[in-house]
Amino acid sequence: MPLPLNDDLTIILGLSDFGTSITYRRKNAMGDSTILGIFDNETVPVDAGGFVSVHEEQPRVTCRTTDIPYISETDEMIVSGVTYKVRAWVHDGTGVTTVQLERQ
Repeated sequence: MPLPLNDDLTIILGLSDFGTSITYRRKNAMGDSTILGIFDNETVPVDAGGFVSVHEEQPRVTCRTTDIPYISETDEMIVSGVTYKVRAWVHDGTGVTTVQLERQ
């Protein structure tokens, strides 16, 4: 018997807890959609080949895989009025996808 994980993910990613409302813009399809996800913009050190590390932002969204079934690198996500281009994504096999973004 399958677990009702999709319903649980809706609650976990919901606006009342950790989530935010994200506009998902598909370049190859008509219309935008609004999805729920957890936006994270962690600043991490990057080795630039010198003595001093450089820090850069790594924006990403964690959301339900069912909300973005046909994701592609031509898509965009708008979070709090800032537009990000989709760069990569990882479906973890449990119904959750992490999308790596790049600020436009």
